[in-house]
Amino acid sequence: MSKTQALRALIYSLLQTLPGQTYHRMAPDRAATPYKTFSLARIDLSDSTVDNFDLCVDLIDLSPDPKTVEGMADELEALLNVANLPQDAILPTFFRASRYPVEESDRHIQHLQLHFDVQLYETNTEEE
Repeated sequence: MSKTQALRALIYSLLQTLPGQTYHRMAPDRAATPYKTFSLARIDLSDSTVDNFDLCVDLIDLSPDPKTVEGMADELEALLNVANLPQDAILPTFFRASRYPVEESDRHIQHLQLHFDVQLYETNTEEE
């Protein structure tokens, strides 16, 4: 498994601990709410030993009240802010970057978007 696939699998499993289904990049048209989508973008392509990613998480609920997505956002920030989560092949650390509402044309859709900076190191997998 590549380091990006391993990171994506870790993020998926972490997001699954929050209410609602989790989807990578896009939810199905008729997804039950609340739900979460996430995507990763590499933000630093230098030749250093660390890969820097932007993790974008969208929290969506169909409700006139934003309390569900706000509660999910609070839980997500508590879960990931300054979280060092070593795995077998990767060593990611997450840092909260931003959180803001996204205005939707349907006023009953509550949508929050959160961004986290992720520093990712690979473990040394070579046998000595």
